[in-house]
Amino acid sequence: MRDRVRSLKRIADVQKQLHNLEEVKYARLQQRLAECRSAQDALSNVLSNDDALHGLFVDVTVRRLKSLRQEEAKLAPEIEAQARVVLEHGGRLRNSERLKDEVTVELRRIEEREELERLLEAGFAQALASSKQDR
Repeated sequence: MRDRVRSLKRIADVQKQLHNLEEVKYARLQQRLAECRSAQDALSNVLSNDDALHGLFVDVTVRRLKSLRQEEAKLAPEIEAQARVVLEHGGRLRNSERLKDEVTVELRRIEEREELERLLEAGFAQALASSKQDR
């Protein structure tokens, strides 16, 4: 039973690491999306300014803005998929921790029961020994 608790603890630890890894992936995707939107805002501001050099770089700026929008469109489904993966791993983590806790509690109950049995047997043996001495 102790081996089972130990193995379930290892499984829970691995699930925790996997969950953390998926959360990091999700955070990186969110960060890429934020950077993409920030760059789009900056380029939009550049296009709205009336600079002397503005006309020279309009086509390059527009192409870059278009590629950023395409990247944002590509990131949205990736973020949704990664969010589902994070939720899946979270569920697995909760299940493995719950199972580990249940087995730990069961082991504790068994150990307490065995200790009680030892104490009762010792008490009965002592009472039997003292009753034999009284005779």
